[in-house]
Amino acid sequence: MGELVRQGDDASFRYLKNTADFEAALSEGFYEFPAFADKAGEATQTGAMDVFMRRLPPRKREDFREYLSQYSLPGDFQGSAFALLGYTGARLASDNFELCPDLTDAVAPLDFVIEATGTNYHVSESDVFAEDEEVFFEADPANEHDSNAVRIIYNGKLVGYVNKALAPSFKTLLRTGKIEGRIIKFSERKGKARLLILVRYR
Repeated sequence: MGELVRQGDDASFRYLKNTADFEAALSEGFYEFPAFADKAGEATQTGAMDVFMRRLPPRKREDFREYLSQYSLPGDFQGSAFALLGYTGARLASDNFELCPDLTDAVAPLDFVIEATGTNYHVSESDVFAEDEEVFFEADPANEHDSNAVRIIYNGKLVGYVNKALAPSFKTLLRTGKIEGRIIKFSERKGKARLLILVRYR
């Protein structure tokens, strides 16, 4: 959809025009982010950090340590704002927006957090998820929607997929190293199931 690139203490943003995913988003009714209205243009827009920082709670908030714990981050987390965006994906419970890391040049050891996609289609009311329980990943080359699809398996059952934008590079990590997954949190809000997973690449 778009690309956020770090530039010192700031970052730039641009839409990934002329890609299949961008065109698919347009056909499904995507409208530009208010701060980056030029979805038809070619420009890379600088000064993007302030926009994405609005999706993170202030570090001075009393419940900031609790927020960090949702992503298995230490209460005294000292990483940069860009690193925090990477760990949390800039996710909000109110929408489906998510930042995905570029794992093309990933080097072990590496920890990162993902949110399973398609969970609503594969999880039933009888399913129980326990924090820190192990999940497994397996490539799904026969998937009719995406040959790069990666399944997420919990207790022997399919519970979702790795984000489509992340799947190609994630599949490469499956081939080149050892990947472990642990449940961080499972929640349901307004009929939407959300499954957060801590991934460790070794």
